[in-house]
Amino acid sequence: MSEAEWIDLAACGRQYQEVQADVCVIGAGAAGIYLTKQMVEQGRSVILLEAGPSKCTEGGTIGFDVLSEGAPYPGAAAGRFFGMGGSTSRWGGALVPHTQHDLRTGSASNDVWAHIVNAVSARAPQVLRQLGYCDAINFDGDADRLLGPTCRALVTGGLRVQAALYLPFRFRNLVTLLHKTSHPAAAPRVFFNAVAKAWTLEAGRAGEARVDKVVAVSRNHNELTVRAGKYVVTAGAIESARILLEIDESASQRVFRPTAAIGCYLADHLSVPIADVTPGTRGRAAALFSPRFSGAWTRSFRFLDGSPALDAPRAFAHFIFSGSSRGFDVAREVLGAWQARRMPSLTAASVAAGLGDLVRLGYCRFINSALYIPAGTPAHLQLDMEQVAVRDNCVSLTSQRDAYGRLQASIRWQVTDIDMAQIETSAHIFLAKWPGASAGLPQLQPRIIGTDGTKPYSAYHPVGTCRMGDDAEAVVDRHLKVWGVRNLWVSSTGVLPSAGTANPTFTMLCLTQDLAEHFRAVS
Repeated sequence: MSEAEWIDLAACGRQYQEVQADVCVIGAGAAGIYLTKQMVEQGRSVILLEAGPSKCTEGGTIGFDVLSEGAPYPGAAAGRFFGMGGSTSRWGGALVPHTQHDLRTGSASNDVWAHIVNAVSARAPQVLRQLGYCDAINFDGDADRLLGPTCRALVTGGLRVQAALYLPFRFRNLVTLLHKTSHPAAAPRVFFNAVAKAWTLEAGRAGEARVDKVVAVSRNHNELTVRAGKYVVTAGAIESARILLEIDESASQRVFRPTAAIGCYLADHLSVPIADVTPGTRGRAAALFSPRFSGAWTRSFRFLDGSPALDAPRAFAHFIFSGSSRGFDVAREVLGAWQARRMPSLTAASVAAGLGDLVRLGYCRFINSALYIPAGTPAHLQLDMEQVAVRDNCVSLTSQRDAYGRLQASIRWQVTDIDMAQIETSAHIFLAKWPGASAGLPQLQPRIIGTDGTKPYSAYHPVGTCRMGDDAEAVVDRHLKVWGVRNLWVSSTGVLPSAGTANPTFTMLCLTQDLAEHFRAVS
């Protein structure tokens, strides 16, 4: 076993240095960490560059503010974190696959979705083992096993049920994958406070350019030049698009396909409560659908339309239990601090005030293997629906420069009238198929959605900016290689053509595993 070498570029004694590796990975979030571990397991030398510090922080703290054209995109601020672990230092840990439910025969993106679904199906067992889950899992079948007649009543009504899997808090920050590697001679070198700034490309064979080197800088102007055989950008949907736009801007001649829609089609899940559980059936909702524990792992339930129209947006629904208490607040702070690798911010008084609920939480957790939901806790059914792909929703570069001398990014993003109409239609379909009290299920009171009612918000699941495909606008191919550059790949949620029926991180990890296997096969 060998430990990764951790290097703070801002603290390096030398102002300038140069290093070499087989693979250079840019971005130490979920995909970057996962790929680094896979490359090390293959015996490759790896340089991992992370723009943020050793512990994650908001983008504004390190000078990564994003400008907005019009209404701000929440996923660019509250949904992004920089530092070791990236957004996994704050995420919910949901591992949910995109499946056959994401296929829409006849749609322009169906072939790409078929490739994605097949890759997820093939690579999911490997990814789950890497993340520490070694039991057999069937996301659809487990729902039937856990819910029994309730699941079958929902299926009869026209809904499908999945039992989502959630990482334990101690594993959610994927930086834990870097602490030990099993290859004795290939410990990765991890540079943090290292912002990829300047790229040098040279002409390559068959009309494709080739990355020769990348220069990373710290805020105090230390520099690191990295030369590698392969470069993989894993900096998230927004930052990965920004990096590709920078490469295109700085190159002496165009290296990407002129029609590639880099930064365009930025989309997300639009999340909105569509119905409240009636007070008299809140207890029933909690008993049936509160999260269950499987060891340190958590399972929860989500619902999909069992027979969607071919032109229907991809969506899923799930229950939110919105009650809180002092005990919940204490537990949330302790677990969140554990995930973020920081000390919890608590007082003796707050712990004492929440002691009763902490006991109840512990009892339900270890005796009933379920999350404690206090009696009468309000609950609602939440709909998460993918946005319509709109080219004008995009990441672009401005003429302003940040503290590192890079062109700042600007985001244009909006919820369209088509989105709102599809939310209303999807909400009606889900609620019409809900069996209700006749099947022993909680009763739902629909909400008003739209201008005079509940409005949707982003789920911090950005996709589309580095879209996978074979068409003229595609940015990467099915092996995640950037069209037009022989040794440059992108692995981020930005490669997904739309948000689909699942949180995107698990699918991104499966695609990253697929990329690692491709590297193994070709070299």
